[in-house]
Amino acid sequence: MAKDLESYKVLVDFLADYLGENTEVVLHDLSDCQSSIVAIRNGDISGRELGAPVTDYGLKLIKNEAYKEAPYRVNYRGMSPRGNIIRSATYFIKDDDGELIGLLCLNMDCQKFAEARDILESLITVEPLRKDEETEENFNINVKELVINNMSRVLPSNHGDLRKMGKQEKIEVVERLQGLGTFMVKGTIWHVADMLGVSVPTVYRYLATIKKENE
Repeated sequence: MAKDLESYKVLVDFLADYLGENTEVVLHDLSDCQSSIVAIRNGDISGRELGAPVTDYGLKLIKNEAYKEAPYRVNYRGMSPRGNIIRSATYFIKDDDGELIGLLCLNMDCQKFAEARDILESLITVEPLRKDEETEENFNINVKELVINNMSRVLPSNHGDLRKMGKQEKIEVVERLQGLGTFMVKGTIWHVADMLGVSVPTVYRYLATIKKENE
């Protein structure tokens, strides 16, 4: 191993102990690309051991002299021998003359995270609304809010003053509210009456009229 790389060996253990078993940490000595790995932890992720060669992507970075453009590369994607998605990063190690002598690489196995993501996605996924659909459920904190939300569902946005509606219009509003199950909740009739500017008995009469017409 090149003398300048000796101080990086402790970083392999440090990073592996900190990042955990899902992250492989590798130190490459580029003086021999055919047998470049001089330190490795959690090698089961890639199936590699000491003395394994540099990867094809590593060779590409060396060939393209990427180390002259930036001190490292992060968040590029790889694939493990088991088919797991690997999220990787490479730090370029240079000597005093700025020449590339080694690579310190992190390879995180994202399979468990991907599985967790899929589980979470299945739990939070809802059917998309059509353009003409409204939100299917509102979480109301009280009866008045329930009435307001249902009233907004049955009325056009430009409905104007509810209190100035004619009797038949108000009956139609009450019928639509009934269709949403509004009056199954105790106390809603009082709030509907207040919003329509009529008495509670009047709302009951509207409901009786609706029931009679639907018989």
